[in-house]
This record gives sequence, structure tokens and C-alpha cells, in this order.
Amino acid sequence: MFKKMVSVWVASVLFGIMALPVLAETSPTEIHTGVIVNNRVLIPLRAVSQHLGAKVQWDKYSKSILLTKNDKKITLAVNFKNANVNDYVEPMDSPVELINATAYVPLRFVSQTLGAELEWNKEAKQANVSLDDRHIMVSMQPDSVQIPDAQKLTEARLNELLTKLNETSDMPENKQIRAYFKPYFTEKLIQSILDGQQLQGEEVQFGAPETGIHYTSSTTATLSQSYVLGNTLTGDSHYVYDRNIELLYSRGIWKVHKLNIYFRDIPYLGY
Repeated sequence: MFKKMVSVWVASVLFGIMALPVLAETSPTEIHTGVIVNNRVLIPLRAVSQHLGAKVQWDKYSKSILLTKNDKKITLAVNFKNANVNDYVEPMDSPVELINATAYVPLRFVSQTLGAELEWNKEAKQANVSLDDRHIMVSMQPDSVQIPDAQKLTEARLNELLTKLNETSDMPENKQIRAYFKPYFTEKLIQSILDGQQLQGEEVQFGAPETGIHYTSSTTATLSQSYVLGNTLTGDSHYVYDRNIELLYSRGIWKVHKLNIYFRDIPYLGY
């Protein structure tokens, strides 16, 4: 009788174990909006708040970002490669970029600063991010504009165009404007110079661009650069001079077509 009762009890326990639901592994959250700029992965700012659990504050005027999560406070600014983390300046390997009116932040720096682990699959061009109980897989979105490599703006040509733009900050009065700039600027831009438009401030000399070239069509592209003029009176922010360049491909060559100048002040990032 005792053996029979034990057998029934064991069978009941085994049946109960077998009846327990099998917990499936949680599928990773997939993000398909990553981009590669100058061999660095960037993700849209919104993805940080939605998938990495950080609170995001975007300042439209200064084009700066404040990320907060637990005891971390990260300040970033568009076009710059430094970040302020809990009042300490730390360099990044890629600047924040504004692409099609959307702010993109460096995935590696932001995720690891927030405490995540990051793995990069070179063959698949996918980044795997693990943070707390989150598992995120970031894939690269296809280029919105398909343009042959042979038609893309070369580094040598870009340097020529930027050098000529720098020269407009202090042009000699006797220079033959139209003839001198015709190989580099479109007729529309040259005419604006002749009409008295100042393309950039005096003594402002931009260096090599750290942001990427973004093609908006098969014949147009944009590039944004920033120049730190100095600290504000309080010393806790910087005065910044931006130039946003529009480029045009015509008759087999890229030229500067339009230039927009902006001023802003950004949080202190050690510049």
C-alpha cells in the first residue's frame, strides 16, 4: 500500500513538472533605422529613449541633447564629437549629426555610457545591444538615394570646395570674382557674392569636416560644419558659427550651390 502511494505521488510530481509552461527566450527588439557615417554607426535620437530607457531632452535652438538615465547625465550637440558626462568632458569617435531634420547619435558611445554591452556583426552590419533586461538588434537602413560611387564627391574635390569657401571670409577687392570662383561655385552663388552677400564671417576658417556628406538626390548633397567662436560670458557654454552647405552636381562636377549661416550657443563641451 505504501509503495503504491509513493508511486502515485512521484507520478503526480513528474506530471506537474511536465505541465509547467516553457518560457521562451525574449526576442530582441529590432531597430532598422541605423546609419553608417564615416564607418561609425549612428541611431536616431528617438530610438535611444524608446529602446535604451533614457529620458531625452532636445533643444531646438542650440541643437543640443540631454540624455538622463539613473545616475548618468549626458550632454551632446549636433556636429560635435565631445560629450559632457556628469560634468566631465569625454571624446566620441563620431559627431552627432542632423540628417533629414532628425538627430542621430553615436550608438557605441551612447549605449556603453548608459551601461550597455555592444557587439558588432561586421558581415551582417548589425549591432547587438544588451542593457538591463533589454536586447536590441540595430540594422542599417538602406540609402534613400542610390548614387554611383564614380559620381560621389571625392575627398580631394571636397577639400577644394571648402578651401574656396574659406577664402570668401577675406577676399581681396581686386579679385575677379566670377572667373576665380567659376570652377567651384555655381553661377547663383557667385552672383550672390557680387550682390554683396557675405558667405562667412571674417577670419573664420573651417577645418576638415567631421560630419558626413548626405546625398539628397542623384545631383544634390548637403554638408554641415561648425566653428567654435569662444566661450560665453558665463563660461558654461560656447558660441558657435554654423555653415550648412548645399552642393550641386552638374556637367560632371560638384560645385557649391548655396550656403546658409547660423549662430547658436551650445552647452560646454570642452572646446
